[in-house]
Amino acid sequence: MKRAAFAALGLSGVLASCNVTVVDPVDPVRNFRLLSYQSQYTLPADYTDTRTGTVYPKGTSIICDNLSTRLGVTLDWDGTINEVSARLQGRDTGTTRTVSSNPLGDRYSAKPSTFEFVVGPNTAPLSIGQKGLSAQDIVVTPVRTFTVKGATFVDVQARSSDGTVTPLRQSVQALPVADCTL
Repeated sequence: MKRAAFAALGLSGVLASCNVTVVDPVDPVRNFRLLSYQSQYTLPADYTDTRTGTVYPKGTSIICDNLSTRLGVTLDWDGTINEVSARLQGRDTGTTRTVSSNPLGDRYSAKPSTFEFVVGPNTAPLSIGQKGLSAQDIVVTPVRTFTVKGATFVDVQARSSDGTVTPLRQSVQALPVADCTL
């Protein structure tokens, strides 16, 4: 009996002297950042939103609600992503719609990448066109006239192929939503 007690005590001492470190698995995507967002259309002059007092300077990106509007988001991350999602959230209504890219095949980021999607006419910020997200260059066009109807935030999130989801990255300022003429 004494031998068994000493053996158990000795084994406990040996186990206690081991330094065991539990390591979390490495996230396949880290440091996911929304660097910028840009619309195909921009304001031709400074505009002050009378509801919020927000001043939008000439050249600010806008969503033209009466036209299809291309929006681009520039992202950066460490690791790999398999899908990017963009969410439009109405500033005044809180209503949201989300569009996601097709699978990207574990796309690695060695530099910032821009993804583009289309907001269909008469739907902002309530729905997004079927084009989805793709890597594109947006040609910026100032509108001639505009009537602001509201504003929407552009938020993004990514998913890795193992299902890891990044935190939602929110736009700093809501984009005006307006009826526009070119």
